Amino acid sequence: MKSTQQTSSNASLQTLMLVLTLALVFLMAARVPVDPDMWWHLRTGEETVAAGQPYLTDTLTFTRYGAPWVNHSWLSEVVLYLIYRYGGTIGLGLYVALLVVATMALLYHTLGGGVFMKAGIIVLTSAVMALVWSPRPQLISFLLFAGLNYWLQRYMQRKTRLLWPLPLVFILWGNLHAGYSLGFMLLGITIGGLILDRLLWPAEVTTLTWPEIGRLSDWTAISLLAVVVNPNGFNTWKIPFQTIGKEAGVQYIIEWASPDFHMTQTLPYLALLFACVIALAWSGKRASGSEITGLTLFGVASLLSQRNFAPFALFTAVVLSNHAAAAWNGLISPRLQQLKEGYKQSKRSTHDQRALSPRLRKVVNLTLVGLILLIAFGRLIYVTHPTIVKANMQNYYPIAAVDYLEKYAKPGNIFNDYGWGGYLDWRLREFKVFIDGRADLYGGDIIQEVIDTTDARGDWQEALDYWQVDYILVMPNVRLVDKAIEADWEILFQDKVSVLLGKK
Repeated sequence: MKSTQQTSSNASLQTLMLVLTLALVFLMAARVPVDPDMWWHLRTGEETVAAGQPYLTDTLTFTRYGAPWVNHSWLSEVVLYLIYRYGGTIGLGLYVALLVVATMALLYHTLGGGVFMKAGIIVLTSAVMALVWSPRPQLISFLLFAGLNYWLQRYMQRKTRLLWPLPLVFILWGNLHAGYSLGFMLLGITIGGLILDRLLWPAEVTTLTWPEIGRLSDWTAISLLAVVVNPNGFNTWKIPFQTIGKEAGVQYIIEWASPDFHMTQTLPYLALLFACVIALAWSGKRASGSEITGLTLFGVASLLSQRNFAPFALFTAVVLSNHAAAAWNGLISPRLQQLKEGYKQSKRSTHDQRALSPRLRKVVNLTLVGLILLIAFGRLIYVTHPTIVKANMQNYYPIAAVDYLEKYAKPGNIFNDYGWGGYLDWRLREFKVFIDGRADLYGGDIIQEVIDTTDARGDWQEALDYWQVDYILVMPNVRLVDKAIEADWEILFQDKVSVLLGKK
């Protein structure tokens, strides 16, 4: 009877901690649903819905007008557009929060260790990934990455032999986002690690056999073929290898740059990294081949570009949990148990222990969960209210300048700041932009031309003439503003966010 009660109590604790942790994650993910790339995703999603077929040819810019575009996120863009169309900003905010919670729920069930350890690792991982929580298709890739990792962990532990759904997953993934390449990277790491284990530690019972490794390799190869089942066909394979010019991309696209560890937002990343190193050192447990290769490859990727923080965090969290649990069980828990027993004996002699009744405990737990969920949904409703969203946007987007263009200007070509291109795509239907966030469409030459022209370097006037630019819309502090005024351009509108210039 006592054993049954203990089991029931443990199950209740696990459920409570899972719900509390995910509620806290929801609270963290409830934020203003705005991102520079969100706008062109919405516009291309709208174009796909209007045409009844995927948007694969550029019509938004004058620099790449009519050029083919490998739109790897066409299905996600349709989803985003429909959510925004029918749910507005609160729909987008809820979409982001639910995707994040689903991702963390999968990760929670992948982790080893006790409930409190899992909860702590989830919160830390969430803090690392919070940098990329925005209404963009990449969130779906993180969800699928977490799901694939869960699946592979179960396969390596021989808890499942099911592999045939892999190609179906990658068919879907290949139509949702280019992050499918992360999935193949994870599969390659797993297979390479298993081969390493087989060669170095063949006698260990946890090491998979060659036939088991072969099955996973076969289904991975089939999945690699299946991923081309989308409107882009074999061009899908090119996406991971497309580069736009490293120097230009890093200079102009912040998320492509290496992390700056002087910034507080990178501290959770460092905490996760150091926690994993300490756990590996203290666990007394051999790191598996896949753990070694995965930490190395995802670690290097995250140090080269902070856009890779998310896959690094999702992978590292599992390694951390496995080795932290081993360290806890082998080193820390026995010593704490001794202290706990001594405390119980001293307390028993002076106090009468009385635990909460099961009914009262349930009421307390439900009240706590309800309070956190109430705060989380209240925050979501607040930060996604159109008034709050607009107030936030006014600090970063040229809203007033775009209003001016809509009211007073003739349609034409706009030389624009890179981060505003998507917003202009969405707002200005009769104008064409120089560039937006589709970096793979432009290549390094055009991005470098944007940088040089914004800084008024080289033949910037010839560039504006060549592209037949009618308007310049940039930040007030860039060098181009003063140089353009000297070259017979005039200010049409100016505020603290932007300057709009036109030809005299």
